[in-house]
Amino acid sequence: MGRIIISGASGDLGRRVTELLLAADPDIELTLVSRTPEKLYRHKNPGIRVMRGDYQEPESLNEAYSGGDVLFLISGLNLGRRVAETRNAIAAAQHAGVRHIVYTSVGGIHPTNPALSARDHYQSELDLRESGMAYTFLRNALYSEIISNILVAPAAACGVMAQATGHGRLAPAAKADVARSAAAVLLAAEKHEGAVYEITGPDLLTFEDIARIGSEIHGAPIDYQPISADERLAFFDSIGIPRTYDPSMPPSADGHMWASDELVTAEVAIAEGYQTVLSGHVQLITGRKPETLQSVMEAVKSVRYDQIPAEAS
Repeated sequence: MGRIIISGASGDLGRRVTELLLAADPDIELTLVSRTPEKLYRHKNPGIRVMRGDYQEPESLNEAYSGGDVLFLISGLNLGRRVAETRNAIAAAQHAGVRHIVYTSVGGIHPTNPALSARDHYQSELDLRESGMAYTFLRNALYSEIISNILVAPAAACGVMAQATGHGRLAPAAKADVARSAAAVLLAAEKHEGAVYEITGPDLLTFEDIARIGSEIHGAPIDYQPISADERLAFFDSIGIPRTYDPSMPPSADGHMWASDELVTAEVAIAEGYQTVLSGHVQLITGRKPETLQSVMEAVKSVRYDQIPAEAS
């Protein structure tokens, strides 16, 4: 197995996958790439390199990706710039002689999906298919931790969960299952060339189901109320969530940094059925059944979203 590059290594998923790879093989050769490499833990393993790389600076990626065989390309958060950033990463990987890219995509990929993030990922999947490189797509469902701590916990406090998700269904995935799936693919990348995996939890749930689960976990009644997209946008406006993503904006009180246009279009996509995806791919890849939303919610219900430790989920 050649050197694995983790691009976006200082984020939560990058850190989780790094630790899983090291646990599987303490002598593994890794390149950890981040635009803030000072945030990365300096591992004692001599086979680990820490490099600065910024998706908006192609030259930095050319150097950071050199000597790598497989690239774990964790997509950036910049709506409107994500497609260009991913193209920069693909070009740098080609320049560096990387053989295979494992890409973090999103569930519900479809050319008519209204979710802004899904549109970005749809185009990036097309770009990777056309690159001539080997690829694997990990289409990750909405994190269970987001459902638990961004949506359900505030609703448990006020008794109402009002969203533009209609009566759509989804199968939220635990962060731990997303990380385990990615690590397993990276450790045997040649077995997964050309594969498209839907990384989901074990259950398709409506938001009525989610409200019921949240009520049980929190011991408080939660009433789910479907509302329109315009009403949802107005709510986000009222609490100061910006309409458009800006990487310099401060985190919300719950610890997230999403803008309302992304959030609401993602909810509409659920309402319209684009997230009605359930697979057995987590168990296929890892040999383990995925965690239920109940188990994740119980573990993280009292923790701010951006402070959830890896061992809690």
